[in-house]
Amino acid sequence: MRLTLLLRFTLYLVIEREELLNSKNKIMKKNSNVVGKRWYLFLLFFIFTTQISQSAFSQEKKITFSLKNASLKEIISEIRKTSDYDFVYRDVKLESFARRDVSFKDATVEQILTDCLKGTDLAYEINGRTIIIRKQAVNQEKGKSKVITGKVTDEQGNALPGVTVMIKGTSLGTATGADGEYRLEIPGGGEQVLVFSFIGMKTQEITVGARTQLDVKLVEDSETLEDVVVTGIFTKSKESYTGAVTAVSAKELKMYKGQNLLATLRNIDPSINVVMDNALGSNPNVIPEINIRGNSSLPMSVDELNQQASKQLNAPLVIMDGFEITLQKLMDFNDEEIESINILKDASATAIYGTRAANGVIVVTTKKGKRDGGFNISYQHTSSVSLRPSYDDFDLLNSQERVELTQQCYDDGLWVSGVVGMENLMQQYGLGNLSLEEYKQKVRELETRNTNWFKILFRNAYTQTHNLSISGGTEKMDYYVSMSYNGEQGADKISEYKNYGGLAKLNAELFKGVRLGTTLQVGRRDRESYHSSIDPFMYAVRTSRTIPLYDENGDYFFYKKSVGGYYLFNILFEQENTKRESTQTDLKGIVNLTVNLYKGLKYNGLFSYSSSHSASIDYAKEQSAYVANLRGYDFGNPTEEELAETPLPFGGVYNETDYEQRTSLIRNGLEYKGHIGDDLSIDGMLGQEFRTTKYRGLTTQNYGYMHDRGNIFYEPSLGESTGHLFRNMVIRNVPERSYISYYGVLSAMYKDRYVINGNIRFDGSNLFGSNPKYRYLPLWSVSAKWIVSNENFLAGVSMLNDLAIRASYGLRGNIVEDSSPQIIASALPPNKFNDLLEMKIDQAPNPDLKWETTSSLNVGLELSMLNNRLSVDVDYYRDASRDLIASKDVSAVTGFLNKYVNYANVKNQGVDIAVSGYIIRSKQVSWMSSLNLGYVKNKVTKSNITPQAQNLVKSVYTPGEVYLGKPVNGMFSYRFAELDADGMPLFYDQDNNKLNADDTELPTAVFSNIENLKYEGTRDPILTGGFNNVIKYKEFTLSFLFSFGLKNVIRLPEYAYNSSPSDDQNANRRIMERWRKPGDEATKVIPCLSGGSGYFTTADGTYYTTGLFNQSQVTVVPGDYLRLRNVMLEYRLPRQLVQKIVIGGCSLGGISLKLQAQNLFVLADRRLKGYDPETINYTTTAYGSQPLPTSFTLGLNVNF
Repeated sequence: MRLTLLLRFTLYLVIEREELLNSKNKIMKKNSNVVGKRWYLFLLFFIFTTQISQSAFSQEKKITFSLKNASLKEIISEIRKTSDYDFVYRDVKLESFARRDVSFKDATVEQILTDCLKGTDLAYEINGRTIIIRKQAVNQEKGKSKVITGKVTDEQGNALPGVTVMIKGTSLGTATGADGEYRLEIPGGGEQVLVFSFIGMKTQEITVGARTQLDVKLVEDSETLEDVVVTGIFTKSKESYTGAVTAVSAKELKMYKGQNLLATLRNIDPSINVVMDNALGSNPNVIPEINIRGNSSLPMSVDELNQQASKQLNAPLVIMDGFEITLQKLMDFNDEEIESINILKDASATAIYGTRAANGVIVVTTKKGKRDGGFNISYQHTSSVSLRPSYDDFDLLNSQERVELTQQCYDDGLWVSGVVGMENLMQQYGLGNLSLEEYKQKVRELETRNTNWFKILFRNAYTQTHNLSISGGTEKMDYYVSMSYNGEQGADKISEYKNYGGLAKLNAELFKGVRLGTTLQVGRRDRESYHSSIDPFMYAVRTSRTIPLYDENGDYFFYKKSVGGYYLFNILFEQENTKRESTQTDLKGIVNLTVNLYKGLKYNGLFSYSSSHSASIDYAKEQSAYVANLRGYDFGNPTEEELAETPLPFGGVYNETDYEQRTSLIRNGLEYKGHIGDDLSIDGMLGQEFRTTKYRGLTTQNYGYMHDRGNIFYEPSLGESTGHLFRNMVIRNVPERSYISYYGVLSAMYKDRYVINGNIRFDGSNLFGSNPKYRYLPLWSVSAKWIVSNENFLAGVSMLNDLAIRASYGLRGNIVEDSSPQIIASALPPNKFNDLLEMKIDQAPNPDLKWETTSSLNVGLELSMLNNRLSVDVDYYRDASRDLIASKDVSAVTGFLNKYVNYANVKNQGVDIAVSGYIIRSKQVSWMSSLNLGYVKNKVTKSNITPQAQNLVKSVYTPGEVYLGKPVNGMFSYRFAELDADGMPLFYDQDNNKLNADDTELPTAVFSNIENLKYEGTRDPILTGGFNNVIKYKEFTLSFLFSFGLKNVIRLPEYAYNSSPSDDQNANRRIMERWRKPGDEATKVIPCLSGGSGYFTTADGTYYTTGLFNQSQVTVVPGDYLRLRNVMLEYRLPRQLVQKIVIGGCSLGGISLKLQAQNLFVLADRRLKGYDPETINYTTTAYGSQPLPTSFTLGLNVNF
């Protein structure tokens, strides 16, 4: 005690001297500040020295206890109970020692251990409040051993507690204390090597030599980052993390590489569902829909499913280096710049993010330099080719079959006429314009024409990526700079994009305990795609192959399409006279500041700013069929009447959008990590976050565009004679979104076995306005974890490495950004008749719109055994989402067509399973297999709307249409009975009566009766998974991934037609199996071509029974599939050979080559006849959708 008091007094004198010196140097500083600082420092040191005093007292504490027939384990347990010490022992079986009676009175811990271990081969070592029990060194010659001391820190100089320090080749070792220091006695004789290992750090082996002091700095190991969970706000070891998370390393990203980063994550984790639509395979600019663990929200509109990720309520939140980014940015980002990705799934993992985290969080951490890592240069390149779609992927008629179909229609007495194809030949022959020989000759030409629209409009798409990075660091700082380029062609010959990116990161220790990190990202994306009036895929699948591209003179062949306006059309000419392109530039800066305030307490601050500017144009020249449809006649010499009545007498259409988004984020937090005694560790965090986003958009719609006359516009003055003309319009959009949040995290671990965690966050938004009770929503979670493998009763189970059970429950929230408590209106130009200013009300005020909320339960199991050769992760989850928001149609008398409302509840539940293990693991050969499974089911538990039967039966989910008690994405069917004697379809009503189009009850009893529908199943697979294998032999690595989906249904593309197809129209090949004559109803189910009969009328319009047939149970097949998703072969040149290559004075550090193939084949129901089971359910067309492309990639990786 006297020593402690003397130390306190000495420290006080040191502080007084320091203050005196400071006062001389800073005479302008107020005395009150000096005194305040003096007493503050004194208080800190008083607490510090009190801890020293307590530690000294602990070592001198006397213990009294008696035990009968006690084992060594029971004796140690008694010492642990009656003292402040904890015990660590490695490769020691305490149960193997003989039992004995012991009795101690007022004995120190050292006296008790010395007595108990006498006569055994064990020794003990006291390091702080930890006692290490280990085996004694064999053949240790007394007098030749020595003690090694030192300190272990990370790259920033922070002490690392719990680092394992072992003598290589022995079971002797110790662990660092809370201050990172260690003490180890090593035997003499021979060269001794110490092995330093720690989770998330590279293991180091250091020869001791003659040294007795050995300080070590451990650096991060990207290969073991899966043992660390990065949430974007804080970092925790996986052992103490209580949430459901999938950790993905940079190595795994390369191994499972898909078409884009989203596809790669889907390959790794089956709980991620990426919905592929018919445009994704051809247009690289399309953003797919994505969700984690099923739909917890309802899409707003069809556009949300295909285009704007910012409106996808089911999309997860994406965080990169602590800042939110869009799905588009994630897809564009070069995966060579990513260090790790963590996919957060349950409430415990996501509640800290609050708003929009109801659907999970994807946390991306980019690479950084290494402290004392020297100077490193790395270059990566990939070249990929994706095969274009072909007619083998679709069950469509060729030219000969199409000619035969027209002949059958004529033979069956159907009306046949047209301006192209076989229909036109028959018409010309009937009019006497062709002789019989000319007719036969032209028929033969048609039968063999087989115009390959896929070859004309599509290509084998080439993609290339380049990435160059420079990194390094010193003892006090590290840096990372990279530049990347990604150029991707779409499968169609128009779409492509080019992406340029740059990343610079600098982290520095300004002075002791203060670290500053800066990140700067820049990017530019150039897009080009087809005009909105042209869809190359739809044209290729719908257009008859009897139609030529060129006429007999080699010029474009023009014809009048039967859809989209009856005007002269040629697909290549249309592409040449329309255009759509855009450019987007992004700039983002992030500043991180970390200040160590006191032991275990630090301040974390983050400021980020991002600016995104996009400019897009699309135009159609006056020569295009699109403008002809607006104009009302073909380009050329109009009649006087046409010219007088047209709204667009001259020029074409030009639209331009200029859009800017600026987002700023300020985050402040206090984080504490400390211990209460030796057994209880506590982590805590309090934080505040303010985010604001400002939008500025300007859209112009211009008519009279004359592209070929210097990009000028024809715009006549306003008058009585010009009032009917199209008028140019300018729309300006300047919304602002603000969010303020407060959050807290508290986590505690007891005896490295029991973990509890709590998160809470308050989110407020100006999107929920006048009603105060809806402005703020508390989001929270509680979770716990039991690390069973650290229990004493499993200490002797050598085959078990890790076993843990965890559980979490919490509340998450979601919003829709298109809502406002105020009325939203747009200013319009003056009225063309009275010159009065006008405004258009875009959205009614919605003050009572509430947050979507999701209560989430998750229970998980983590298991690792057989020296980490086998690992298993299992999670069961149940999410209940309430007050889901969707756009609901409202009465037109309100002046609006729809309104956002809270109208449904949905429940999701499922299981995620990940099993991985080494079949072979040796130095030169290894074979690792992994199986990932995702099982998810959802059900609508509450709905305030009545769905429409005609929407429930579609192949694609109709937004807002849900059926109580069934999945959100459930598919229904009309109940087809049979064909009647005339080849027309009959359908069952609820009483199983068979009705046809002539029955007046059909519209109400069948068409609109949802109770009469047959439930088929869900459109999305209930069970998805992947089976991956990685085989390594010396420098070769071979991996292959099979993926599968089970328990969903698919509706086949339409193959029943009401009448013969139009002259320019192709058809499904199954049309040839239709009913044609009486008696066919006994063997066939496809209705006849009726020539226009078989229709019925409702208040909404006229419908045909062939349409009901196409949406009946006959057209539904199982969606189960098995796909060879990915095969990769990599070869790494031997290090001895590579290091001999010197360029510019620098030797190479490594060279690797890889060859990769994706989507080589798929096994599915044979009735699909080439259609892709993963994409066919996500198209609104009658012709199916594009398959996932087969692609081949060659990659090069060079490191200096």
